[in-house]
Amino acid sequence: IQASGATPNLERCDTGEAMHVLRLAARASSISGVWHAAGVLADAVLPNQDTSGLAYVYAPKAYGAWSLHTAGATRAMDAVALFSSVAALLGGAGQANYAAANACLDALATSRRTQGVAATSVQWGAWAEVGMAARGAASERMAAIEATAGFSRIGLAQGLGALGIAVQHMSSPVLGMVPVRWSLFLSRTVEVPAFLSACAPQAKSESTVGSRLASAACSISLEAVLGMVKRTAGGAVDADAPLMEAGVDSLGAIELRNQLQGAAGDQSLPST
Repeated sequence: IQASGATPNLERCDTGEAMHVLRLAARASSISGVWHAAGVLADAVLPNQDTSGLAYVYAPKAYGAWSLHTAGATRAMDAVALFSSVAALLGGAGQANYAAANACLDALATSRRTQGVAATSVQWGAWAEVGMAARGAASERMAAIEATAGFSRIGLAQGLGALGIAVQHMSSPVLGMVPVRWSLFLSRTVEVPAFLSACAPQAKSESTVGSRLASAACSISLEAVLGMVKRTAGGAVDADAPLMEAGVDSLGAIELRNQLQGAAGDQSLPST
């Protein structure tokens, strides 16, 4: 930033507190753009979601974005970039609160654009070198997802390039940015969502599919299955315990079914 000729100024501000944001905006003589990248996680399967977890995740994302919106309502800005998540587009196991909070950013960007003011919400996938998925348990979870779902992480050059496109005046108010091998990701889904139909892999011949199923029929170990269950439930699971008792809800069961189908060569399995 210093090399660009700009003068950086760091201020403490909890974007989840409206007064903090108003105080910060009042200190700035002029604001030409806003880049809202705050966020925290409180993952839990649906039956374990509670009010405190929702409020914790909503505070920096949804409340923060709304506070920035109201604080800058009378200012003409060149760019307002809201950092949403691919969880708002494709969902994420145990992330109902996070997906909903990011969907609020998408809705706010769309609303602002209809009012003729700058706004773009970018539904980011995981970044490789910075961000929540680049460290700790989230990084380990992302590595497991990459192996089974076809996602990969966003490099800095890729991300900055996408951001440059996103803030142009003629761009869409909501953009998704995630490197993904669609053939692998969609092969785990029995029915491809309509909005992803253009990305669906070409149909394979029955003989090719049949030979692949036959070769994969006995290739999955119990340890591999328990590993998938552990990632879905968010903790260790006994092989003899019913999935519902282990904290796997109906959405988690579908996610687990999709993982098993992918590992077993796309054999059709019921969600039960």
